[in-house]
Amino acid sequence: MIVGVLLFQAVAFAVLSGIVANKKSRDPVGWGLVGLVFGLFGFVAALVVEEVESEEKQSSPRRKHSSAPQEFDPDEHEKKCPDCAEYIKLEARVCKHCGHEFSDEEVEQQVAQARQEFRAKREERGEEEMETASLKENMAVLGIIALIAGGLALLVLFTGGG
Repeated sequence: MIVGVLLFQAVAFAVLSGIVANKKSRDPVGWGLVGLVFGLFGFVAALVVEEVESEEKQSSPRRKHSSAPQEFDPDEHEKKCPDCAEYIKLEARVCKHCGHEFSDEEVEQQVAQARQEFRAKREERGEEEMETASLKENMAVLGIIALIAGGLALLVLFTGGG
């Protein structure tokens, strides 16, 4: 009986440690194992550890905007020149590499297409973030319930109620 309760609490701390680590951009499996082996101490360690900066923030110091810009900015998009295959700014009317000229209609069409793709990606990313947040909240609630149930089981066991 005691082994079952201790195992239950170890799993609860593993889940909670994994959730906390995931929210801090850390490896949830590794921290889950720490929570499983060290219990409460592993969970406290997961709470104390600092958040890791995402790769996007580290690799693009030139960006002044957040990792997910809210508005379409044509300056952040490029197109490929059909003559020389070099990338140039989306709104460019003349290729700076070979001198190929784009018509005004062609440029406006490319900007409109890029704007439409940007909006579609932003909506898709928003839906994915909502699903992920919901899943994380559900896991956190289950972990807390498991922790409380394990504590109650220990309480009953040690007070002689069972």
